[in-house]
Amino acid sequence: MLPFAANGYLPLGRHSVSLHEAESMLVSASEFRDSPSRTELWDGLISYVDCFFALEDAYADALNGMPLIHRMWLGGSFVSTKLDPRNIDTTLLIDTDAERAVRGRPGSKWLTTAFQSRDRMREKFGVSPVRIGYRRVAHVFEPERFTPDERTYFTERGVWDDWWQRCRLSDQADRSPSERSAAPARGYLEVRL
Repeated sequence: MLPFAANGYLPLGRHSVSLHEAESMLVSASEFRDSPSRTELWDGLISYVDCFFALEDAYADALNGMPLIHRMWLGGSFVSTKLDPRNIDTTLLIDTDAERAVRGRPGSKWLTTAFQSRDRMREKFGVSPVRIGYRRVAHVFEPERFTPDERTYFTERGVWDDWWQRCRLSDQADRSPSERSAAPARGYLEVRL
């Protein structure tokens, strides 16, 4: 299990863990025993991702073993020593091939609804989700061959990787990203489902 750094966050970088390891670290750990919000938020996250798993089960033949969620990144205050975070900030890397195989089928509207309104998902599940369309790209060392969709994928992946390693500056009136907050200051989790 990863220790939290002195600043209350994970050490710099993206840290790969299983879903069980993430729960043990962020919910069941002794330092969060008195948290009234962490268990409820975690249960909301599980309910949220269960909607994707239900689609996988319903369309297992069409998906041919492909998961809808390639990976799930967890960041923000839930991935810190803050006792009672207000929500779980997450980025889901949605496999675009799997998504294409399910689109247009009954229940597949979830693939849009899940990311349409972060406020609605925060209210219903306690989750603030962002979507990245995951793509398998063989020619990563030949960017001149990237399709527009591949460029978008790498851009979005880089943007969110950058964001989850930043900390908002407490002395700023405007807490949006800035040059001063651009340096990596914390780590985040990549959850293998």
